[in-house]
Formats: sequence, structure tokens, C-alpha cells
Amino acid sequence: MRILIADDNEEILNQLKSFLEEQGHRVFEAQDGDKALTLFKEQEIDGVYCAITMPKLGGIELLKELKSLKTNLPFVLITKPDDAGNVLTSLHLGACDFLTKPLTTANLHRSINKVFALHGDFQFSPYCLDHSISESRNLEIGNDFEFINRIVAFVTRDLPSYGILGKEDLFTLDIVLAEALENAIFHGNLEISSDLKNERFSLFREEGDRRRQIKPYQGRKVYIFFEITQNSVKYVIRDEGKGFAHQKILDRKDPDNLFKINGRGILLIMNFMDEVFWNERGNEITMVRYRKRKQ
Repeated sequence: MRILIADDNEEILNQLKSFLEEQGHRVFEAQDGDKALTLFKEQEIDGVYCAITMPKLGGIELLKELKSLKTNLPFVLITKPDDAGNVLTSLHLGACDFLTKPLTTANLHRSINKVFALHGDFQFSPYCLDHSISESRNLEIGNDFEFINRIVAFVTRDLPSYGILGKEDLFTLDIVLAEALENAIFHGNLEISSDLKNERFSLFREEGDRRRQIKPYQGRKVYIFFEITQNSVKYVIRDEGKGFAHQKILDRKDPDNLFKINGRGILLIMNFMDEVFWNERGNEITMVRYRKRKQ
């Protein structure tokens, strides 16, 4: 991939550049926001890593500019570990992830794998639904985690016709649903601890591939139900795992919880969706997003 790094901290810039080039990616670098915007317009960029504070054009402002040019751009914010307000703002504006300083190898691997997974995969072909009032569908899938983004594209493809979400929110919804499906497959059906994902992403995937071929994980399904109306969209995702203690979920109102690796996907879901709740067992999540009325 072609990755743009924007950071005025030379140490961070060099660390991130070395890591990405070692992974086989082509890197473009800028030490201020204006140069980053210019490079983005001149080059075909697949993903962006950007510091929250930079000369001339800050990270949030650059995110807005780039998202106006390329809605489905994977954008990763680089910030201090105590800047929860800007992290929340960037996620709502369509950033797919954030990194806190100092950068660690584990977090860099996790982040670039997310950027790579998002790159080019959320594609759909909208068609005429001008007279539709609502639609719903049930899906039953196996533990085919390599197809998660294609499943997400399918269950969101008609949303633009209903006008519930803007383009920037649609991309964030894609990320939210991908997180929920990953949780259902990896942590639900395959019962893999998130600790392994944090340690080494490749081993996490390898263990997922191994488990889905053996008992008792083999043959477990994920069930998806979605309903779209002119006022809201609802998604219900249920796995066949043991469930989890959802009562112990981190408080989404506490911004410091964003910086805790475990559970950050659930916090993203809870901060973006208007309603989120689980069944008693903890193996089924219901997520609702309402149309936002113009003031």
C-alpha cells in the first residue's frame, strides 16, 4: 500500500516509516499538515497516519480535508495517551484507529492490519430504492473471518438510499459492524483471548484458522439480522459461543477507557450507535442507529 505519514516529530516519523517499509509498503512523509494535503492530492494514497498536533494544519483539520476528498480512506490518529477528547472527535469524523505514544510494535502491527483490511474492501453498488419503506434480512455465516468486510458491505449497501447516514458516518458504521463480527467469530465462536491479538496479530489469525477446523469450535455459526427503515437501522449479531460478562464493560462515558486495548472495539460501537445492548448470556448484541434530524 501507499501510506502517507504526517508528523512533525522526527523520531516518530522515522520509527513509523521504518516499520511500514519493513512491511513492504511505500511511504510518503510530511512534517506539516499543508504538505501532507499537497502530497495526498498529488499521489494515490491508500492510508494515512497523522499526528494530532502539527504546524499549519492540525490532525483533525487534515482528517476533515482528506475525508472530503476520499470518504473511505483509512485514517489513523497519533496522539498522547491523555487526549481522549480529540480521539473521540476523530473517530466520529471517520478515523479507523488511533495510536498512542510511545509507539509499540504490537500496536503498529494491529493498526496496519486494520488499515490493510479496510483498504478497498467496503464496496457496494447502490440501486434504486426510492419507494422502499423498509427492508430486513437474516444471514447465517460460518467463521469465515476473511470475508468480514464483504459481509459488512452487503448488509450496509442499501443504507445510502434511505438517507439515514451521511457518507462519513457510513464508513464508521462499516468499521463498527466489522468489529462486532470479529468479536462474534474470534472471541465468541472460537473463544480466542484478545491478549493474543495484542501480542501478535499474525498468530491471532493463525489460531483462528486452526480452531475453526476442530471441535468444539468447528461448525459454529454467526447469525445476523438487520432491519432498515426510513428512521433507523438495527443490526443483531449472535454467535454460538459461551457468551461474556457484558455487565463488566468499561464505561463508555469515561474517555480514558479508549486507551485500554481490550474492549476498545466495544467502546467504539457504544460511542457510535444510539442503542447497544446484549442478551443475558452475552452472545448476542443489538445495535441501533437513528436518523439524525437537521436542526
